[in-house]
Amino acid sequence: MKNDDKSPLIAFFGGKTSYYLIGLVALLSVTIYMLNKISFIFHPLVVIFTTILPPMIFALLLYYLFNPIVNFLSKKGLSRGLSIGLSYVVILGAIVIGGFQLGPIVEHQASDLFEQLPVFFNDFQETVQKLLDNTPFAAQSDEAMASIDNLVKDFANFIASNWQKGAKGLGTIFSAVSSVAITLFTGPIVAFFLIKNPHKLYQSFIAIVPPRFRDDVQELTKIANQQLGAFLKGQVIASLLLGAIYWVVFLLIGMEFATVIAIAAGILSIVPYIGAFLAFFPGLFIAFQDSTFMVVKFGIAWFAVQMLHGDLVVPRVMGDRLKIHPVTILVVLLVMGDLLGLVGVIFGIPIYSMIKLLVVFTFRKFKQRYNHYFGEKGTYQNTDFSEDDYL
Repeated sequence: MKNDDKSPLIAFFGGKTSYYLIGLVALLSVTIYMLNKISFIFHPLVVIFTTILPPMIFALLLYYLFNPIVNFLSKKGLSRGLSIGLSYVVILGAIVIGGFQLGPIVEHQASDLFEQLPVFFNDFQETVQKLLDNTPFAAQSDEAMASIDNLVKDFANFIASNWQKGAKGLGTIFSAVSSVAITLFTGPIVAFFLIKNPHKLYQSFIAIVPPRFRDDVQELTKIANQQLGAFLKGQVIASLLLGAIYWVVFLLIGMEFATVIAIAAGILSIVPYIGAFLAFFPGLFIAFQDSTFMVVKFGIAWFAVQMLHGDLVVPRVMGDRLKIHPVTILVVLLVMGDLLGLVGVIFGIPIYSMIKLLVVFTFRKFKQRYNHYFGEKGTYQNTDFSEDDYL
C-alpha cells in the first residue's frame, strides 16, 4: 500500500490508493449505464435548447451591433434606454424604407424568375444535349438526360400521389414561420435589457461562481465575448457588404435578375463557404441562358468579388480571431447541420468556437496537472491560459 501512496498516477487523479481508481472506474461505468437508461429525460432539454437558441443568438447579435452605438450616444449625454430606443427606430425606419424601395423590384424579379425557370431548364438541357452530341459521350449523355427527365417525372408523380400529406407540410412551414416570428419578436426585447445594463447579468453570474474559480471564469467569459462578437457582428456586416458589392457588379455587367441573385448571395454567405456556392450555381444557370459571354462575365465577376471580399473585407471586419481552419469549418457545418438542422448550419461556427474554448481550457489545465505530478519525465509547454495565450 505504501507504493500506491507514492504513485503519481493515483495522486494525479486525486486519490491515495489503487482502490480509489477502481472506485472511479466503477462509478463512471454505473453513471454511463444509468444515463443510457434514462436518456429520454434529456429530450425535453434538447427541445428547450433548440427553441431558445435562435432568440438568444439573435439578441446577442443585436447586442454586439448596437452596443457600440449606444455607448457612443451615452457619452454624448443621452441615457442608455433612450439611446437604444433611438437606435431601434433608426434601424427599423431604414429597413422599412429599404423594403419599400427594393420590395417591388425583388418581388417582380422573383416572380419572373419562378415563371421562367422551367423554360430556362429546358433551354439549358437542350443546349447541353447539343454540345454533347458532337462528342464521344453522346450515348452516355442521352442516358443521363433521360434519367433526369425520369427523376423530374417521378418527383411530380410523388407530389401528386402524396398531396394528402400537405397538411403535415403546412404544419412544418407554420412551425418554421412561427419560430422566426418569435425570434424576431423576443430577440430585440432580450437585447434591450442586455444593452441597457450589460454588466448586471455578468456580475450576477460571477457572484454565484465560487471565488476560487472566478479568475478562470472571467477569462473564459472575456474570450467567449470577444469571439462571439467577432463572428456574429463581423459575419452580418461582411454579408451585407458582399450583397451590396454583388448588386453593383451584376448591374454593371447587365445581368438579368441581378437584385435577386445579389440578395441571395448576401443572405446565404452568412453560412461560411457553403452559402457562397449555393448562390453561385443559380446565378451561373441564369447567366447561361443569356449568352456564353455573360457566363464568362458572371464567372469573372463572381470570383473577383469573392477574392476582394475574402482578402480585404473579411479581415478588416472580422479579423482572424476565431482561428478556425477552412476544412474544420466545412466539417463543423456538416456535423452541426445533421445534429441541429438549419439552426446548426447558421450557428454551428459560434457553437463550435465555444466548445473549442472549453476543450482548450480543460486540456491546458490537464497539462498543468500533468507537469505537477510527472514533470521529472518531461513537461508540457504552453500551459498558461489567457486571451493572449489562447489566441
